[in-house]
Amino acid sequence: MAPPRENQVKLTVSVPPSLHVLLRSWAQCEGRELTSVVLQCVELSVRQLKSNGSIPAGAVRNYELACEERLAAGSATP
Repeated sequence: MAPPRENQVKLTVSVPPSLHVLLRSWAQCEGRELTSVVLQCVELSVRQLKSNGSIPAGAVRNYELACEERLAAGSATP
């Protein structure tokens, strides 16, 4: 059985009008919700920033510790 899914954290982001037009148009063209497109952008950007070393090492360590804790909690579930 999979561990329970974590609650998602809601963030508020302000973007310039031109970027909003691009993101909204992208979502409409693909028949997706705007939030889905924005989440994809954030996920891909953070992965890229992490891989090229732009995120501070302390933040990456905290992230990795949180991942290890989730894995441990998942393996403890019968």
